[in-house]
Amino acid sequence: MNINIHRLEHTALFCLCVLVFVLPIAHTITVRSFAIGITIAAVLGRYYLSRDFRYIKTPFELPFLLFFIAIIASLPTSVDIHKSLKELWREFLTPVAVFYTIYYAIKNEKDVTTIMKVLFIGSLIFSLYSFIDFHIHDGTWATSTYRAGGLRDPGGGAAAGLYHTTIIPFVFFALLYAKESIHKLALAALLIINTLALYITFTRASYLALGVEAFVILLLFISEKRFSKHLAPSAILVLISIVLLANITFKGVTFPTASEFMKMPPTEIALKFAQEERTGTGHRLAMWKTALDRISEEPFKPHGYGRFLFGRTVRNESNKDFIYAQVHNTFIGMAFELGLQGLAVFLYMILSLAFFIALVWKKTVAEKNSLGHCFAGALLAMMSGYWVNNFFGSFDAGDSKLLFMVLLGMGAALAYRLQKSDENRV
Repeated sequence: MNINIHRLEHTALFCLCVLVFVLPIAHTITVRSFAIGITIAAVLGRYYLSRDFRYIKTPFELPFLLFFIAIIASLPTSVDIHKSLKELWREFLTPVAVFYTIYYAIKNEKDVTTIMKVLFIGSLIFSLYSFIDFHIHDGTWATSTYRAGGLRDPGGGAAAGLYHTTIIPFVFFALLYAKESIHKLALAALLIINTLALYITFTRASYLALGVEAFVILLLFISEKRFSKHLAPSAILVLISIVLLANITFKGVTFPTASEFMKMPPTEIALKFAQEERTGTGHRLAMWKTALDRISEEPFKPHGYGRFLFGRTVRNESNKDFIYAQVHNTFIGMAFELGLQGLAVFLYMILSLAFFIALVWKKTVAEKNSLGHCFAGALLAMMSGYWVNNFFGSFDAGDSKLLFMVLLGMGAALAYRLQKSDENRV
């Protein structure tokens, strides 16, 4: 019996390692599905054989439940209920299932470090491929002639930029957690490689996100009165942020004032403030204005859960050249999809996640550079960058959201389930 349980635990851990490795790689949906499905089966099998059906709750049940209710409430007025149901399954229920699967699959801190090692190796391969692809397409480091997208979106850059801003805080805190000099050296090299790979995506939102992450980390160091002990890494963070933020240039681009933005129709915004690239500032502002106009007409009417229902609802012959399938802003998109009440629930959910992780950081300050403390700090920084990116794109979906929930699940396991298990054993 114990041998079977042991095998199931190893199977679950192996599948989770496969999942985090393939998540940033395009066209791996089948592999991801098998990895998630087998992990769920292995975890359920382990609990059945062990007869241990204890439910150790997290602080996230209520936020998840309220957001689920907001989605269900949007279905009667959805412009395409079948699409909404599909999105509900794919972009909410599946990520939540992944969160709880990770939460219950993790047995100890060694499992977390194993998964993170695989994640770091995957980020190294992803970054190296970006450099090769960048060179093949004659990319130049001084100007944006080609946007490296790694194994996710070569030539696009946005999704790759989000991936690097998700990984970098964990590499940074792993550097603080590492004890061996050789490990510190390897992690420092990985941090530099990921940062350079982020740079050649030439995505301003990701540059800004990394700057915000650095600011959050500095605040965390200051809050625990250990800033002087982290002076060197803090200086590196500031330097990286200054260099990247200095590259957020808007040459030849003008922006509307708030009053102009509110008065101008989307068509005029797209024409007057358009950039050379097809999805530039003007087009993005036009999509935001289109969504905001529709929301202002019926602020509490949900158009249905699903990023792509925006285009289905508002795109027509006159705006087909600048109105795309997504709003390119998760927050405006949520107000459009679920109504202002749904946006309020969504904001409550993400703020709740951040609040509880901040409590974990505060409670584990005395443990100095423990895994739980470092992981909580990395999660807080990662969340800030994740939502900055989502202000300029609809990234809270697909592989990005799954990776977010994987990392959140590991953090929750370290903070709640493993702690409770230790208390019960005592």
